Amino acid sequence: MKESRFKQALLERRIVPAVKHIEDMAEVLNIPWVTVIILLGGDINRLEEVLALRNRYPDKYLLVHIDLIDGIGKDEAGIRYLKRMGLDGIVSVKWQLLHYAKKNQMLTDQRLFLVDSEAIRTGLKIIKKVTPDAIEILPATVPKFVIDEFHRVTDLSILGGGLLRTEQDVRSALANGLSAVTASHRSLWNLALTE
Repeated sequence: MKESRFKQALLERRIVPAVKHIEDMAEVLNIPWVTVIILLGGDINRLEEVLALRNRYPDKYLLVHIDLIDGIGKDEAGIRYLKRMGLDGIVSVKWQLLHYAKKNQMLTDQRLFLVDSEAIRTGLKIIKKVTPDAIEILPATVPKFVIDEFHRVTDLSILGGGLLRTEQDVRSALANGLSAVTASHRSLWNLALTE
């Protein structure tokens, strides 16, 4: 149920702010049409503060890129701790961490760096192994045939991240078949794209 609402939120809003600085969380949470947020960095000691702030917005999903959060164990115990804290989900390049998160009923986003044909083949194998809730392809500017290749084997939400600077960049990436894009540029957070 939570997974289907998450997928729907991605399709309805199309922009997922990728927040690099914890100090920016209040601004992002106040954007009415933002429903999914990814925290790209920070320190485990400030995560409680972030979650307390997010709890004022129960309709919004917060995922953290666990590979970039300092102080949290990159193992099953670390995942269980994040779940107990109230985190909705994680982003990672490591499928094993996503496997642990799924065991703990958390949302999962598998980040894939697609630099060549071998990376595409490896990415397709990984998503069959762990079946995340979403896939995040980097860069978002990959050719349409790459996104089509993933659509042929899965109905998962496919996000694109990286190398997006303008509204036109975002629209081009979405036109290639992405469900949504992740954006770290603040100017893109306020784009209300629902089509």
